[in-house]
Amino acid sequence: MSFNVHSIGFGSECNSDIVKLAGLLWKEIVFGGHLFATGSVSVIMACATVFMVPVSLDILFVSYLLFYAIYLYDYSAGASSDKLTNEERARYLQCKNKSKCIVVAVSVLMFMVLLTFANTITILIGLGILALGLLYGSHFKKLTKKIPAFKNVFVSLVWSFMALFLFVYYSLPITYGALMLALFIFIRMMNIQILFDVRDVEGDIEAGLLTIPALFGEKKYPFILRMINFVSIFFVIVCVIQGLLPFFTLAIMPMFYYAVTYIDKVVESRKNYSSYVFAACEPIMWALLIFAGRYVAMFNIIS
Repeated sequence: MSFNVHSIGFGSECNSDIVKLAGLLWKEIVFGGHLFATGSVSVIMACATVFMVPVSLDILFVSYLLFYAIYLYDYSAGASSDKLTNEERARYLQCKNKSKCIVVAVSVLMFMVLLTFANTITILIGLGILALGLLYGSHFKKLTKKIPAFKNVFVSLVWSFMALFLFVYYSLPITYGALMLALFIFIRMMNIQILFDVRDVEGDIEAGLLTIPALFGEKKYPFILRMINFVSIFFVIVCVIQGLLPFFTLAIMPMFYYAVTYIDKVVESRKNYSSYVFAACEPIMWALLIFAGRYVAMFNIIS
């Protein structure tokens, strides 16, 4: 009997350790910048799937390291101001010096990969994106005090360029379709960035930042989010009709309902942090849906 009691106790301790480990891993993924880094890889994969461009591991590695460095630095640099709106992330990233060392190491590694696999123009563009991302918090974010929604436009432009980075990396001509897909990503990321501003609205008002929620208030920003969501989906439909994007790109249509769900939850409660995680996962969903759409299209052709 005593053996069984000790076994149960040991099993409970193991389960507790597993839960703690899973919790730490989840915090690292969400608060450490890995979620958006995975999103950048997903953008590359989605664009490669749409335009049937074979990708190598080096471009995926570069994309991951690039956005990981940018978001980890941004999160750690803003940890003190995050205490008002995202206290859990602020506590997790309280060791800023350690985060900065990781950012430096990741940036050097990214440069080494670019130096090995990419041409001079691609190296310069990659380092340029990295520099813009790292300087965003200390220099460019302040412009939102003078230019409404500047930080939303700035971040969305960086994300949209990843659709073109695929073509630049492999020295391929940039097509109208690629530009349209980049514009779609810009619109979607504007929606996501405005949603994140809803969470940070108190801190943005205190800092004097002219974000959309701070300017229009709680009554008007939900309409803006829903309108952008609708426009993005309508935009894809028009591009497919015009022949700029392949038909299977319409597989991304469920994103409209996916976004409606997390927007409605944020409108109900700005403290519903799971909704922001769902929004951050959206680029990953793009890749999965587009890949599924292409697979179904290929299966129908073969059949």
